[in-house]
Amino acid sequence: VCSRIFAFWFILKGCRFRSPPLDAAMGTCNSVSGASDAKGVYEIYDVGNERKADAIDTSSVAVFNDGAMKAALPAAVYARFKDALVTGAPTSEEDQIVIAEAIFHWARGQGATAFAHWFFPMRGGSGACGKMCGACKADTFIDLDWTSAEATKPFQACLPHERLFMGETDGSSFPNGGLRQTHTAAAFTTWDRSSPCYVMDGVLRVPCAFVTHLGACIDDKTPLLRSNDAVNREGLRLLKNIKIGTDAKALNSYLGWEQEFFVIKADLYLQRPDLVNCGRTLIGALPPRNQQAELNYFAPPAESVSKLMNQVRDICMRLGVPMAVLHNEVACAQHEMSPIYCHSTFSCDNNVLFMEILEREAEKLALKALLHEKPFAGINGSGKHNNWSVGTDTGLNLFYPGKTDDARNLFVTAIACLAFGLCQHNELVRCAVAHAGNDHRLGAQEAPPAIISLYPGTGFEAHVDKIIAGGPLLGYMAEKATADPKATATMPAVCGAEDRNRTAPFPFCGNRFEFRAVGSSQNCSFPIAVCNTIMAAGMAHLSGLLEGGMSQRDAVAKMFRENRHVIFTGNGYSAEWPLEAKKRGLPNLHNTPLAIQTFNQPKAKRVFQAMGILSDEECDARAEVMYENYCT
Repeated sequence: VCSRIFAFWFILKGCRFRSPPLDAAMGTCNSVSGASDAKGVYEIYDVGNERKADAIDTSSVAVFNDGAMKAALPAAVYARFKDALVTGAPTSEEDQIVIAEAIFHWARGQGATAFAHWFFPMRGGSGACGKMCGACKADTFIDLDWTSAEATKPFQACLPHERLFMGETDGSSFPNGGLRQTHTAAAFTTWDRSSPCYVMDGVLRVPCAFVTHLGACIDDKTPLLRSNDAVNREGLRLLKNIKIGTDAKALNSYLGWEQEFFVIKADLYLQRPDLVNCGRTLIGALPPRNQQAELNYFAPPAESVSKLMNQVRDICMRLGVPMAVLHNEVACAQHEMSPIYCHSTFSCDNNVLFMEILEREAEKLALKALLHEKPFAGINGSGKHNNWSVGTDTGLNLFYPGKTDDARNLFVTAIACLAFGLCQHNELVRCAVAHAGNDHRLGAQEAPPAIISLYPGTGFEAHVDKIIAGGPLLGYMAEKATADPKATATMPAVCGAEDRNRTAPFPFCGNRFEFRAVGSSQNCSFPIAVCNTIMAAGMAHLSGLLEGGMSQRDAVAKMFRENRHVIFTGNGYSAEWPLEAKKRGLPNLHNTPLAIQTFNQPKAKRVFQAMGILSDEECDARAEVMYENYCT
């Protein structure tokens, strides 16, 4: 299917994001300034001259983050709330009342007049993107005065605590795979306490999970929350078994996303019914000059696009999204924006919020933001690389080689668990990124192939073979080299321990793994839920071997030996790789229907059930929704 229409005299871009090493827990990503002034108005003086507050000065003023909560709540209530995030204990009604009152006054200070439970229906792959990925309805901050004896009671401004923490709505009108019907329609929202509320457009938004009357999930967030529980449970179990990091009380998954998108003029967009209805062009031809010589990559953005990206960044910063990078991508009119990593649930929320803001702000500037994976044939498509890591609340990063024997031991052990997960549950990882838009993107022009493999680097691959041959777990030093320009005015650049492989769907990036196959229109929640699930499954398998009496060295070697064929450090674009992958027994599910048919097979259901992610019924329902989304 070709495309490439009207000339690409659009826009330009510059600067790719890589998330930094694991720091601490969720709160570190929320605020640059640390300020949480109710109105975000500051009197700032620079060299004696008054200036207006900018995006950095007003960052995080509109999000009820950890700092705002700590300042607003009594110390005992705050401590119990934080403890509940670790233990899963319910928040008592007494504490709910105090928290609701504090959030109400904070939100009113932000100018909010309403609140909304914000959740993520299973709309992925249906062409839904941006503002359609999230769902919410606004309720005004009022309720009847129940102390009044009048038949027609007056109303008053308030936020009832039970409406902050929980809500009810119709579940049958959302994609549900048969879990809801018109005569059995009830569904409920419940606050995801690990992700903070925020105020936008006068509405307090409360991030929520979405479940049926019987507790079955019909959204993208609930599997992510369950998968974080699985990573925490199996991670602590493994640390205890290998006697490393035993002081940790929790393990968290982290995410830093890289959002690619196209921007074109709105009037030109409206002239193309294929773009309007399909999200991509169906006819057309490449212009004589498209992306040859990568002239657009890192070039200065066009003025209108620069204005758009700056506005989006400023709004996101105010809402607590740590937007760090914006630049031109390789294709004409293609761009990228990326934040600093943070806790995966908050980061996934931030990405859906970002897409909504991007589309809205583009419309104000007579522009159209395209989030489809392949809006134009013949040039690069758009992805959303998910930089994913797992770490403890004490600062241990399972995917960082480290500088001590314990850190290196943990790193090698963690990669064995990941290799097990990617190999034994290869089809699930493919399903996590299977949808119609991505079918047009995967396999070329900087997008990874549909064959899921693990790239830990050539140096670590050699170390794996030594372990399999009987060698010790230690020995991989991850020593960084330098690239010297050999010029007086410059210093040698410090290189990573391993080279970068952009044809790999799951490459190692120094302190994290980059799931490059995620599509640009996707909600990150389900891909990260699958990453967490397979990692938890790997950790559980290794713990089982250790608890059965096997030594750590032998257990890790056994896992590497049995899953060695998922490790591939070559060129994923080569004609030889599909043939080699077939010899290795790796699936090549090159389109969405092939992938979906594996999603609710017994093997997949077993791991989802074992890790507490999806029941058999939920698995069947999600497969049905995936088929429906593909067909529509």
